[in-house]
Amino acid sequence: MKDNKPFFSIVIPLYNKAHTIENTLNTVLAQKFTDFEVVLVDDGSTDDGVDLIYSVFRDQRIKVISQENQGVSAARNFGVKRSISRYIAFLDADDEWMPNYLTEMYSAIESFPNGGMFCSAGIVKNGDGTESLRIASNLQGSIGPIDFFQNPHVFLHTSATVVLKSEFWKTGGFPVGMKRNEDFALFFSLALITTVIYCGLPLSIYVGGVLGQATSISINSNLNHVVDRYNFVTENWLKLDCRNPTYKIFLKYELRHEIITYLRDNNYSSIELIMNGLDSRIKGLFSNFELQLYRDARFKSIATFFILLTKVRWRIRGFPVVGNK
Repeated sequence: MKDNKPFFSIVIPLYNKAHTIENTLNTVLAQKFTDFEVVLVDDGSTDDGVDLIYSVFRDQRIKVISQENQGVSAARNFGVKRSISRYIAFLDADDEWMPNYLTEMYSAIESFPNGGMFCSAGIVKNGDGTESLRIASNLQGSIGPIDFFQNPHVFLHTSATVVLKSEFWKTGGFPVGMKRNEDFALFFSLALITTVIYCGLPLSIYVGGVLGQATSISINSNLNHVVDRYNFVTENWLKLDCRNPTYKIFLKYELRHEIITYLRDNNYSSIELIMNGLDSRIKGLFSNFELQLYRDARFKSIATFFILLTKVRWRIRGFPVVGNK
């Protein structure tokens, strides 16, 4: 017998987004699939966003809960705790959904009930007014299971992700205190333990260049949190009896990609921060020669060339990239 719980709980953390939340909620209420609740978590906002919600929206599916400011991870975790549905759809307070987003995600869940995490392609609206597609080149229009670590940054965006609630807590939820990459830390960890289904349709809209957006903070100033994410996910990977071999390939690729960015800028202090912060078990995946190569400015050209060669090998594997078929 079907219960009376909505199919989706939409969790939206809210912190000083009075200038965007009305538009975001309008895209939710415009969904063709209507069996959902909205859990808005006010994370100690100091603007009038909550008052705006109460004055503009009368939809009984929207509920607002509040907490003292603890950050986006704690807010999302609180929202999941207070949700009542089996499936959690995450949405940021400045992003948008296409009208068929929930319809297509529901269809994916019905078609692949063994899935624990569902991701869709999307559109990126840049601050300068331009737009681009975030979609896996070889999976456009298709829906099905993927090897997530073939290219997670193509597959994943928080506002384009639905998670089975029972899976969410198996890795502890979003890591509280991590100011960057907290979404990667959780979703990468979930991808290690559950089946990931990808929907190759552009259904979500990431809106960049928004006032107060965490992604507008320089990566350099939060590099410690990026390193924390590497350590967090790898710790979860190492705990598993059956480890996804693609994660190791991806981890080494992504770290090299991070390092080459700093090599090009002669930013050896950031490279040193990465090397000092990484778990010794991650560093053990690389040879001592390679690690020393990255730390010595005399060998910058050799180090850069070596990383570029590894990128060619990644492409030869045929892993998905962003773009057209």
